[in-house]
Amino acid sequence: MKLVKYILFIAILIVSIIFIIKLNELNMIDNQPVQIKFPYIYSIEGYEDGVKVWEAIILTLSIGVILGFVIALFQIIAQKTELISLKSKVRRLKNELDNLRNQSLDEDISLEDSIESEEIL
Repeated sequence: MKLVKYILFIAILIVSIIFIIKLNELNMIDNQPVQIKFPYIYSIEGYEDGVKVWEAIILTLSIGVILGFVIALFQIIAQKTELISLKSKVRRLKNELDNLRNQSLDEDISLEDSIESEEIL
């Protein structure tokens, strides 16, 4: 199953690269690639005119992937802490149950048969 998943990911990657190459070829004006300006990036030296379309797509996808990993990381950490607390609670309850099972019964309890006590009277 993992092999199929990896082959699918590689196929998607190849198709994405072909798409970006074709996109770059289509977005030409006077044999110059179209430039996209991003806020805060155009003030960096070398990016005054903006970035190419394919660079913009790669940049936004990379930022999305990084944000997705960070969100997933926080969710994994939250689930792990909850799992640890539940395991410790189960361990405490098992200990309490074992202690209750191992307690000796109080021998002061007297069991009487009601039929025998009526015949004596």
